[in-house]
Amino acid sequence: MGRFFTAPRRFFSTTPGEGVETVFHDVPCPALAGMKLAFFSDIHASRRFTDAAMEALFARVAAMQADVVCIGGDFAEDEESLARLLRCFPLLSPPLGVYACPGNNDPEILGFARMLSGHARLLVNESVLLEGLRLGGVDERKYGHPRPEAVFPHDGASARVLLAHYPVAYDFGAGARPDLQLSGHTHGGQFNVLGITPYTFFFEPFSHAWISGECTLGGGRTIVSDGIGMSRVTLRVGAPPQVHCIRFTK
Repeated sequence: MGRFFTAPRRFFSTTPGEGVETVFHDVPCPALAGMKLAFFSDIHASRRFTDAAMEALFARVAAMQADVVCIGGDFAEDEESLARLLRCFPLLSPPLGVYACPGNNDPEILGFARMLSGHARLLVNESVLLEGLRLGGVDERKYGHPRPEAVFPHDGASARVLLAHYPVAYDFGAGARPDLQLSGHTHGGQFNVLGITPYTFFFEPFSHAWISGECTLGGGRTIVSDGIGMSRVTLRVGAPPQVHCIRFTK
């Protein structure tokens, strides 16, 4: 059901960044108990996304007091909007840093990686070790070259978390597999009426294996975020924007 249909919620907005909800997830991992990870995706900052709405979004994420902040790609629609968005990043000060994977829209902005540097670490087919947490990111596949087999080494990490823009199952080959995958891209369908979204009609059929919420992809636990912004049309129906708080527990 989750690939072509997904449960709708009471929501309607033509204002980017309006009505953001916080979703909590508990991940058992005694070695990392107490660590918190904030995740959000698909901001799609644009001329219609006001500075005040961007600041409110980042203030909401900062209020989680997460140890690490992760972003699932698709930052902005244009260079000017990305520059405005990046001015909000000082609101975030997680002790372990801010990390991101690229989305399919990001390479369309000239100098995207250069602009992002200094604000967030872009993980492209690589990973970092953060106090026992191995956090990795895989490249997007529209313009990039995803190499999931290169992301995670076989080491002593207590848990592995993958940032992957597309909610699909990846082939990790001889590499280590993640314990948790965080994805976006779908916007929860963005237009969800009685469970029917554009994906019901085979929109981008190979870009996703799940529309919204938690699922199992490739045998691993996956969280697919509804994202923040709006794409193509400034409208969200039945799919409120989301930020996620992942709590590691005993």
